Amino acid sequence: MLLLTNCLSKKHDEGCLKVANSLVKRLIASIENVFIVSYERDCEISNEHIKLNKLLISKKLFRLIKRKNDTVLYIPFPAREWATALRVFILSLMCKKKLVVVLTMLCRCNFIGRLLFKMSGATIVTFSENTKAVYENMVGSKRVQYLKTGVDTKLFLPVSEERRAELREKYAFSADKQIILHVGHMKSGRNIAELMKFNMNYQVILVESTLTVDEQDEWLKEELQKCENIRIIDEYLPDIEEIYQLSDLYFFPVVEKGNCIDVPLSCLEAAACNKPVLTTRYGEMATFEGKSGFWFIDRFDKDYLNQLAALALEEKDIASREQVLAYDWRYAISYFEGI
Repeated sequence: MLLLTNCLSKKHDEGCLKVANSLVKRLIASIENVFIVSYERDCEISNEHIKLNKLLISKKLFRLIKRKNDTVLYIPFPAREWATALRVFILSLMCKKKLVVVLTMLCRCNFIGRLLFKMSGATIVTFSENTKAVYENMVGSKRVQYLKTGVDTKLFLPVSEERRAELREKYAFSADKQIILHVGHMKSGRNIAELMKFNMNYQVILVESTLTVDEQDEWLKEELQKCENIRIIDEYLPDIEEIYQLSDLYFFPVVEKGNCIDVPLSCLEAAACNKPVLTTRYGEMATFEGKSGFWFIDRFDKDYLNQLAALALEEKDIASREQVLAYDWRYAISYFEGI
């Protein structure tokens, strides 16, 4: 298998980057003769790093694909819909064998984009049922594969109250206040301004992705920093699971499509630590409605949000971890082993 991606990175605290790095490392461990080709971003786990133009047109890449004469697995960082479709089509012209494309986010294409995807002959892997349905209408059901995946349930685990207290002391958080957590981009489109609506009796933590903050969203960070009960962590945390473990509630307010990958990994990771998750019905999250430990947001007025958070925190016998066990990475790897 030749795997092509621009998502490999030493610091992977963004959804698509986490998916790609987690997947690649597991593929290397489970499949012989995986040849990793990176472009744009580079990482020590790639076998070869090459420079590519925006269209992926490259003699070197063509020769690599021809020499390997194997299935090509393509994991692109989310881009403009037409651009992704065009790159997939161009890549398909280089492939003699099967082309499999992992799309972490729905590409809503125009007619030309849909035609390019269809003409490429590529198999498309999606991580949400809704996105699967869109691509089935585009290229046919036989060429679309839906995988439940995105969390390492051996790393993201519930901890004892004693351990939780130790972690709060380690990161200098109050032992008295209940902690509401959000992990992700400092991006207004993610609707994280809603964090400012939680009452002062809560400690709110925002772990910000280390990807560059867009200048237009600097105002958002400034506004969040004015709130006395909000703490922003803007450094890379290699042990991010500890932040989930010391928290009490996970909050995911994203509504608009395109502001997060289809399966929000942070929600799965919080649930794997058996934390209640307060969420919108974004992407794959809708499939958890009615499941223990998941509370769904119907509106964003302040009183309602605080009441919903209080109800979620009062729930006994939380079973959010049980709901996400089927999303462990090991179940998805079996699909890639067979392509």
